[in-house]
Amino acid sequence: MTKKPISYNRHLKILDILAERQKIKVEDLSKILDVSPVTIRRDLDFLDSQKLLIRTHGGASVLQEWEDYLPERAFQEKVDLNKDYKSRIAHKAVEMLKDNDTIFVNSGTTTLSFISEINKKVHVITNNARAITNKVNPDIELMILGGEYREASQSLVGILTIENIQKINSNYTFLGVNGLYSDKGLMTSVLQECSVNNAMIKNTNDKIIVLADHSKIGRISNFVTAPCSVIDILITDELTSEEELSKFRDMGIEIIIA
Repeated sequence: MTKKPISYNRHLKILDILAERQKIKVEDLSKILDVSPVTIRRDLDFLDSQKLLIRTHGGASVLQEWEDYLPERAFQEKVDLNKDYKSRIAHKAVEMLKDNDTIFVNSGTTTLSFISEINKKVHVITNNARAITNKVNPDIELMILGGEYREASQSLVGILTIENIQKINSNYTFLGVNGLYSDKGLMTSVLQECSVNNAMIKNTNDKIIVLADHSKIGRISNFVTAPCSVIDILITDELTSEEELSKFRDMGIEIIIA
C-alpha cells in the first residue's frame, strides 16, 4: 500500500473524530490513530491548509461548517442506513421515467435502490458496479460502464469510464450524493467520482435529478462535484428541514418530497 491512501484514510479519520468531539489534542489523536505526534502535526497542518479544520495550539478544532462533515463509508455500511427513505425516494424518481428513456445513474446506495425500483423499458447507463448483481426488471437495458473498480464504493471510475460516458447522450441523469450543501454544491467523498459525475451532467440533454435523503442535506463531504446550480430537481424525504429546502427553492430547484 502506498503512502497516499494511508494518509488519505488517516485524514478522513481525523475529520470524523473532530466532527464528533469538536476539539482534539495532538497527543490524543496520536494514541487513537497509533502514529507519532509528528505525523499528526503534519496531518493537521495539511488539513488546516485545505481549510478542513482550524489548527490550534496543541491540536485542532472543527470548522463550524464541518460539524456536519460526512466521511466516506464502505458501501455495505450504508446499504441499510435510512433504507426506507431511500426506497421512497427511488419510487418517486421512477415516476419521472418514460419508456425508451436513456438515463445516467451514478454510484451509491440510493441510486442502487432507484435502479431496483425501475419498472419501465429504459436504458440505464451506470458506474454503479453493484448493479451487476442487483435484481432488476428484465425490461431494463442495463449498461455497466467500464473503468477502475473501487471496492469501498463499489463503483467504476477513471478515464475509461469518462470516455464511455462521452459517447452517450442521456435524457436524464440521476445522482446520489454524499453531501449536499447549498453554498458549496454536490459533494462526494471520492475524488475520482467527481469527474465521472461531471461527465454525466455534461452529456445530459434534459434534467439533472439529485436523490438525497435528509441525512445528506446540509452536510459536507470532501470533494465538490458541481455547484447546486446544475440541479433541476431534488427528490428527498419529509425529514429534511424546511430551512434547508427553502435555500434550494430560492435557487430555482424543484423540490419533490417522497
